[in-house]
Amino acid sequence: MFYCSRQDILLFLDSFRKPESVDPTHRWIGRYNTYTMHLIRFFKWLHYPKIEPNTRPKPSLVENIPLLKRKEVSIYKPSDLWTEQDDILFLKYCPTKRIKCYHAVSRDGSCRPHEILKVRIKDVTFKLRAIISMQKYWLTEKLEADTFP
Repeated sequence: MFYCSRQDILLFLDSFRKPESVDPTHRWIGRYNTYTMHLIRFFKWLHYPKIEPNTRPKPSLVENIPLLKRKEVSIYKPSDLWTEQDDILFLKYCPTKRIKCYHAVSRDGSCRPHEILKVRIKDVTFKLRAIISMQKYWLTEKLEADTFP
């Protein structure tokens, strides 16, 4: 039978640590946290199999193993995002109008895919119409203000 000590678990988790020169974006921290969560879940199940998963206590073997915080706010760099030129090129070679519309709406609205798919045509108001109506309102107000008795 295999016996695992707390020291073995900590050594295993420390094997994911990498120096700054090898991993400048600290991707190892995400891997470390994932393995930590899986190990805690496994040892909870191993030590307390007959207790409901949500109420299982942590065994002393994995107690107080911390999750690490990432040093970066975001792992994405500005160069990872599409520029306007990338969007124009994509829309130029899009095979259907439907895909062009979806891409344009997703970029303009900054929405998640499921949020876009929930939108109905009656929910959409076009900015161009709003700008034109505001210009008409502004022009009529301006004309009324400029008329002399």
